[in-house]
Amino acid sequence: MSQRQEDPRVEELLRVNAELAAEVRNLTLGYGDAPRPAGMPTTRRLGRLIEERDQLQAELEAARAELEVSVRHREELEQRQAELVAQVAELRMGARGVLRRVRARLLR
Repeated sequence: MSQRQEDPRVEELLRVNAELAAEVRNLTLGYGDAPRPAGMPTTRRLGRLIEERDQLQAELEAARAELEVSVRHREELEQRQAELVAQVAELRMGARGVLRRVRARLLR
């Protein structure tokens, strides 16, 4: 009974062995194309992906830091612009502002 259970496995092994022998023979005689190289092992691929992730994460952190500096600088510039607009408005108002504009027109 144990021989009957092993028969399908033995037959499968013999069939695969014969296919491999034929493939090796054909390759040796130059009848077939060379086999494709195997893909990169999973551990090496995983290592490269982790390395790439770490590198991109470092670049992202640097970009975020640069963005924060740019945002702060822009806020400072907007504040300075608002101050200058207020100063211009003050200079145009009142008697001195009118005299300044009249003098500017006369000097043109």
